[in-house]
This record gives sequence, structure tokens and C-alpha cells, in this order.
Amino acid sequence: MNSFNQNTLYPWAGKPSIYEYIVSALDDEGRLRDAKLPDDEEYWAGHAVRWVAGGMDGTFSHHAGGQADTAKVQALVQLLVKQSRSPGNKTRRATYLKLMQEEVLSVIDPLLESLREHPGVVIPKLYQEAEWFARYGAHRNVVKLGIALLGQFETERHRELVVTLGKHDEFTLYSAVAIRGSLEHANETLFELAKAVDGWGKIQLVERLEPQTQEIRDWLLRHGCRNSVMNEYLACYCARNGGLAEALAQASVDLELYDGAGVILSALLAGGPAEDIDDYEDAALAVSDFLRHSQTMCINVAQLSVVTDIYDFLNEDGKRWERRYDRGWSGDLREACKRLCENVIRDEGWPAKVWEGIRSQDSTMRQHAIYAAKRLHMDIWEELFGQMQEHPLDSHLYYQLAQTEEPERMDRLVRYAEAHLPLDEIASGPQDEIGYGEPYAPHQCLQSLLQALDVFEGCGTKLVAAGLRSPATMNRNMALKCLEAWPLPDWGEEVAAALQELTVSEPNEQVKERIAKLLQEKELTAWLIKS
Repeated sequence: MNSFNQNTLYPWAGKPSIYEYIVSALDDEGRLRDAKLPDDEEYWAGHAVRWVAGGMDGTFSHHAGGQADTAKVQALVQLLVKQSRSPGNKTRRATYLKLMQEEVLSVIDPLLESLREHPGVVIPKLYQEAEWFARYGAHRNVVKLGIALLGQFETERHRELVVTLGKHDEFTLYSAVAIRGSLEHANETLFELAKAVDGWGKIQLVERLEPQTQEIRDWLLRHGCRNSVMNEYLACYCARNGGLAEALAQASVDLELYDGAGVILSALLAGGPAEDIDDYEDAALAVSDFLRHSQTMCINVAQLSVVTDIYDFLNEDGKRWERRYDRGWSGDLREACKRLCENVIRDEGWPAKVWEGIRSQDSTMRQHAIYAAKRLHMDIWEELFGQMQEHPLDSHLYYQLAQTEEPERMDRLVRYAEAHLPLDEIASGPQDEIGYGEPYAPHQCLQSLLQALDVFEGCGTKLVAAGLRSPATMNRNMALKCLEAWPLPDWGEEVAAALQELTVSEPNEQVKERIAKLLQEKELTAWLIKS
């Protein structure tokens, strides 16, 4: 009974603190072995989607705006003020429970501002409680607030605590801000932490890292951009702060710099959610010098993929280039860069290297080789189809094989999928699931096929029917894409039956609207009601 009362009264009772968990998960080099957290199951219960560590806060801090709920902010302020005046489990519990219900990022800035201006806060006691939240909290939102509060106090006392928590992507954003706001030698600390993290944590740190030393600039160019979460977020920071154009302007460069520059340039060329090649002021100089070095240094398929990316960029339509001619480019420089690309791409030794890469057991090398093969117009379809025998649930192979214009090949792929994909398991009924991760590997294979079948009328009706019955919302959308393109006689009875079921059971409002529009365009509403 005492144990039950403790756990009911105090949510942290009997649970490992997140700080202790992270300490136990660090390897001998001080890097995190995995991204799990002890509150994962509790925190994500009821969520249709689990974000990657740090992904929710990272995405919303980069792309979302808006004002925090004033009432929520003031409620937390009052609880923290009371806790600072009468510290103990009773007041701590009230704040703790409130934090478990709130996403800290949405309230943190106005909360800290209100606390700084509140006359009733007992500062030393607030620091004590903040340290307790960070060190002993068993729930992530509590720990996040603890770190944020510690960042308001200029002292070295919490250095180890904040840095250790920052090694987990879920807390790196909060630790980075706290380090900059409260610790001496903050930039050096951010640099050391940046070298120990990956993913969203690396993004948060590189964005805040000042290029104060040559060591930092060298690291940014060689290692700063390569990340498990979208290199595009980091590319412009690394190019500017690392001095990419200046480094490539040298008569010769080392291999690490050449490869690191390739990662940066490919990410800038890809564009996306952050600044891209047209935002980088020294793009013309960096690209031309990179291609100069490529004449002797481009020797593997990963490096070739960068050169082909640049070549595609140089061959984009004229309207884009009209704007670029005012930003360091000229017609002559563009043509010279094209010739440098062609010198590399036309090397007769590439096909053998591409075939070797495609047959490699290294998945990254294999993907680079597939990419290069497309640029060299090499036919690798039969080789990839043969690899399906060993990897029947490899969605990337399905995606690559589905990029064919030949009906005979698509028919072979469809028949293989019908025989080897667990279609009954996939067709378990519509839900509003994003459909990613290992449990959804078959669904991802089906998605790779469905998104290409719209131009092959009537091919793969079993796959379309399974897609309409899939819990993965994207599967159903891709199946509807096929039906929107296919003539009605090509649907078949199984597809029609699955669509009729979906008109009743579809859980997603946007998909419902898409179904209604499809039925209207195909003049099927009355037919479905009748059948």
C-alpha cells in the first residue's frame, strides 16, 4: 500500500531518472549507444506517430511559429514561484504533473521571461529545484524545463549535468541554449558536444557554433555536415562558417576536405527546408574549385554522385540562371564548369566501378552506385531484380525497380510482389497510420510499387486492393492515385469491393474527400449505393 501511494502521489517514484539512464547508455568515448528513453512508452501512448529523438522540438523550432497559451504559461509560473518559496515534494509534485501535460518548447520563452520579472521568486531555491528536475526527473518535459531553468544561472556548477543530458538528441536543444547562457568557454563546450552527437542534436549545435578557431572551421568542412537527419539543415552553416570557398581555393586539398565539401555541396544542391545553393554567396567559387579538384580526386561512385549533382544543376533552365548571373556566376564560368563535369563523367572506368558498387554489401555504397548508374544511363534493372531474391522486403529495391517504362518489366515486378509480399497482413483494415518503421516494411514496399502503377492501367489490381485496405494512410492515397488515372473497366471486382468498403471505413478526413471526388469524377456514387 505504501508503494502504491508513493507511485500515485509522486510520478517519479520508483522510476529511473533520465539523467542516470543516459549516463548508463554512454560508451567509452562518451557517445550515446541508443536513442531510447525510459519514458518512451508512457510519453508516446496514444500518438499515431513517434518522432525521432529531438525531431518534434527540432521541426517546430525551425518551421512553426505562433504565440504560447498565456494561461498555460501563467499557471506554470505560479507553480514554480510557489515551489521556490516552499520547496518540497508537495509543490514539486504539482509542477511535475503540470509539466507532464505540456510540451515545454511552446511555453519556454515566455515562461522564462515571466519568471525573470516575477518579484516573488526565491532565486537560490529555484536553482535547487531546477537542478532536481534535470538530475532526477523521470519524464522528458520535466528534464527539459530543468535544463532551461539552469541556463538562466551563470555558474559552472551544472556543467557536467547539462552536457551529459545534451548528448541525447531529445535534450540537445535545451542544453545548447543553457550552455551558451550560463557557462564559461561556452563555444568550446558546444564544439566538444557537437563531435559527440548526431541527428537533431548535431543540427542544434552546429547552428549555434561560432567558428572561432581553425580547428572548428576544419571540422565544419570535413565532418560538420554529414548527419543522420537531413544534411540540408547544416550545409549553409558549414559552408559559411567553415570557409568552404577559401579552403577549396587552395592549389590542392586533402581527401577529408574534398569528401566533406562534396557532402556540403550535394546538400546545398538538394535544397529543401533550409538555405540552398542559391543562398550561399560563394557558390560559384566553391563549385568551380571543387570541380577543379575533381579532375584528379573523383575516383569512387560516392564522389561521382556529387559531380553529377553539380552537372544537373548547371543544366537547369535559363530562368533560374538569369538570377544566378547576378550572384557570382557568369555564362563563361557555367560552361567551363560543365566541361569539367563532363571530363569526369566520361571516364571509361566508371561502369566497372558502378557494377562493383551495386553488388557491394555496403548499403550506402550500393545506393551511390545505383544513383551513378542512372546518370550514366546504365541498365541495372535485371541486377536489382535478382537482388530481390535475397532482400524480398527491401522497399528501396522496389522503388528503383518500379522506375521503369517497360510494361513487361513492371508486370514481372507486380507478379513477384503478389507472390512475396504478405498482402493479407498488409490489408488489415484502414487506420490513420503514417506507416514507417520496421513493422511497416511490407507496407513501404507496396507504397513504392503503387506510386508507379498509375501509368500501367489495370496492372496490379491485387496490390491496389491491398493498398485500399491498408492501415498506412499513404498506401491508401497511392492506391487512389492509381484509380484516379485508370479507366473504370480496368479496376476489376476486387478493387471495386475494396473501394466500396473504404467509403464507409476511411478514418482520415482528407482521404475521405479524395474518395468523394474520385466517385464524382467516375460517376460512381449511385453505382456504389446500388451495389
